[in-house]
Amino acid sequence: MQSEAHTLRELVSNLTRTTLADPKVSAIIPAYNAEATIAEAIESAKSQTHLPDEIIVANDGSTDRTSHIAREFGVTVIDLPKANGAVARNEGARVAKGEVLFFLDADDLWMPKKIEEHLAIYSSQTPGLVLDQTIPFNSKGELSWRGGLPIAGPLRYNRLINHRAWPSGSGFSVLKSLYWAVDGFHPSLIKFQDVDFWIRVASAWGSFYSLGKPLTRYRVNDNSVSKGTANHLENLNTMFEGWPFATDAEKTKMRRIASLLVAEVRPFPASARFLLESGPAIADRFFWKCLLGSIKRTIHSKV
Repeated sequence: MQSEAHTLRELVSNLTRTTLADPKVSAIIPAYNAEATIAEAIESAKSQTHLPDEIIVANDGSTDRTSHIAREFGVTVIDLPKANGAVARNEGARVAKGEVLFFLDADDLWMPKKIEEHLAIYSSQTPGLVLDQTIPFNSKGELSWRGGLPIAGPLRYNRLINHRAWPSGSGFSVLKSLYWAVDGFHPSLIKFQDVDFWIRVASAWGSFYSLGKPLTRYRVNDNSVSKGTANHLENLNTMFEGWPFATDAEKTKMRRIASLLVAEVRPFPASARFLLESGPAIADRFFWKCLLGSIKRTIHSKV
């Protein structure tokens, strides 16, 4: 495992580390049955103060009008057989011509200076991966919490083994050369695809850059339910196979966070085993927050 990490570091060390004055930018939008939101997502990409050189919609086997609506905007659309978001992102990146890749989920939005703010870092620093903060919203308006770190500067990958450090999957940009050096998104993961990708990239590059400001809006579906819980442990084990650089303590921490996040969006008794898997929690506010979330789900499911 350690030899795999060493080989990857050697591969990444051969990539050019230099500031980018005016790189070409690709905006990639993975989409599945997103006819209700795809237009708004594309419009937010087209409303940037620094326009992307191309917008690519990777249509993940949609059965609605997603592809048709996207084509009306004159963007590149690639129609794919149904797989998952990771495969759609990888296929979008495969045809992308930009040096810097931005990803926008089909139900999320970018703030107008998103690309401009990211490129300012690429032109003054030498990051491989840039993360911003996320503002969540739902049908009633913006929510009070923020996703992503509130501090600016380069940080090590271990800072991402913390749920508070995660923006949405629309809250980052990455060098295309580095994207493929780590083989892109893991196509077999059913959850935490973006977190896994960020951590692998940050480890390989040596750091990631946190912008410390909100530039992404994440649409929260109040009725969403965690997917793939039956394969939760299998998913984590698959993810950890790609983390030869991580310590046992880091993997244990990530396993606990993942279990609690799954429990939070499941009603009792389905959440019980995930709460138990997370371990002792008497003084852990995050545990009690997730337990409360599960209780609320239980109450709502009975109404």
